[in-house]
Amino acid sequence: MSLLKRAVPIVATVSAAVALMLVGAVPASALMDHSTDTAAGSNANAGIVPADQGGSSEDAMPDNPQAQLPDSVNESIPDSATVVSENLAVTTEGDVKNIETGETVTDPELVGTEEQAPDPLAKTDGETFIPVAASDVKESVDDANASGQSQEQSSTNTDGKVTPAQFTSNEYGAYWGSYNNTKAFFESGGSLFVQQAKGVIDVSQWQGNIDWAKAKADGVEGAIIRISYGWDNGFDTTALRNISECKRLGIPFGIYTYSYSYDANTATAEGNDLVGLLKKAGVSPNDLSFPVYYDLERWTWTGHQVPTDPNVYNSIVNAWWGRLQAAGYNNLGVYSYTSYLNGPLNHSNIRSKAKWVASYGPRTNFSYSANSRGWQYTSIGHVNGISGNVDMNAFGNREYVNLAAHWVTRNGQKYWQDADGTYAKGKEIFDPDSNAWYWIDSNGVMAHDKDVFLRSNGGKWVRYDSNGHMVKGEDYRYGGWYYFDTTTGAMAKGIQYVPSSGGKKVYYDWTTGKMAYGEVYVNYDKEHAGWYLFDKVTGAMTYGDVYLRSNGGKWVRYDRSTGKMVKGLHKQNGAWYYFDEVTGAMAHGRTWVPQWKAWHTFDTITGRG
Repeated sequence: MSLLKRAVPIVATVSAAVALMLVGAVPASALMDHSTDTAAGSNANAGIVPADQGGSSEDAMPDNPQAQLPDSVNESIPDSATVVSENLAVTTEGDVKNIETGETVTDPELVGTEEQAPDPLAKTDGETFIPVAASDVKESVDDANASGQSQEQSSTNTDGKVTPAQFTSNEYGAYWGSYNNTKAFFESGGSLFVQQAKGVIDVSQWQGNIDWAKAKADGVEGAIIRISYGWDNGFDTTALRNISECKRLGIPFGIYTYSYSYDANTATAEGNDLVGLLKKAGVSPNDLSFPVYYDLERWTWTGHQVPTDPNVYNSIVNAWWGRLQAAGYNNLGVYSYTSYLNGPLNHSNIRSKAKWVASYGPRTNFSYSANSRGWQYTSIGHVNGISGNVDMNAFGNREYVNLAAHWVTRNGQKYWQDADGTYAKGKEIFDPDSNAWYWIDSNGVMAHDKDVFLRSNGGKWVRYDSNGHMVKGEDYRYGGWYYFDTTTGAMAKGIQYVPSSGGKKVYYDWTTGKMAYGEVYVNYDKEHAGWYLFDKVTGAMTYGDVYLRSNGGKWVRYDRSTGKMVKGLHKQNGAWYYFDEVTGAMAHGRTWVPQWKAWHTFDTITGRG
């Protein structure tokens, strides 16, 4: 993640006494309504440090228990500055300074140039760090100095500390357990953060080439992949590989992009750039199990000023959001850290969209609006397949959600939520509870009373009734009868046998599908081309001799087998008849018969020859 961090030595062993202390660290309240998981290969209590024991050392940066506190803060660093790494602070004017020397940093790899934004993770070699007020750092330095604890002593004092591994606790005692018979994550003290939880890592090129198979085997249940930062900077160099590997191994994933926007126009540029990258990467909305996140932080970029007004940030979020939604990506979220959400991002619209928050403490201290949420709870996790530290996250639901695919009703409209939590759009779905097929429109709403052309199985028109069910069999609508295949639901067109009224052949218009009545000329193929007559009430095909009043009146014959109007010489019941080659009118009296090349007399009443 771009929240800047620093690696710390991994503690390989823990004394037996410490281990016993940790096992007993689960709060009493945690044992009342939930239990602690003991997954194969890991101890769910490992790494828990009770809140009353501090959870991090006195020489750690505020909000960053993994980061070393400096020996001193140069007097030229104002209280209003923001510390963005163990070594760097940013003034309100945007100058980046060394914390201890006060010197201004000009390295373009760290601060960028006027035209080019830097990789935000370069300041800390890819490690995560939550920005913190310089005044708080100064206070912590004073407290550490007053306690007489030297940096050298504290850096080797590892008693009571356990490096989190395999999605266990964080440094302040937040921990994994179970709730409602689902995997869950709890704040220190036993308050539920999420149930139906997944252990998720967020990654970028700074994690190198990850062995995703090993990571999955080690408990990784999801990944949030950095795809880019700013605009026109191209892909994170490992994004395509990370996306491909997650797809190949079936690891649920989401996407994040780091923002350098300072107004709505630059946010639009970031949105357009991201949509282009997603399409190049072959990431469709249906590929995403987690949202596309807009990473909003206190950035530094030479010659550019970070916004401080929540209203400006709101215009940035709305502009970016609009570009993603216009491209069909609707599962979106904001990512940031608690102090920024309570400061420059403190706008009701942004807070309602914040679904992933970084906070390296006993709790997030953020009031989520969304039921689905994520907490980046530590930056010093370790999993097989990744060399070095990796951010660990707990994603899940505060209130239980039926994770089987199901209907969701909002504002009187029905939506289909798939088992992975995403909403269906522009596709067929089958609901086993109702044993019916449905169509979900591109806006995610269930279609009803609507005809839809489906491209499956060579293409077909189907109909959905007032309940949204795919219609099968006969259906009366739009002032006429229609027929839909009882297996596929395909709308019938042309001559079709239907079982109603004792069984009958009818004709459904080749364009509209509506049942035809009366005289109809059929020409959808050579076999059926010709005139037919269909009952004016039932639509049933007519057979035999019929008197038509059209064109002055005439007797015509409809073939007893095909129902097609007979033309030319025709033999029936041992007698010959002749029907005009153009009109089909039965001949009476003396008539020229081309087939016989002779004149012939046909009965003036019956037409028999």
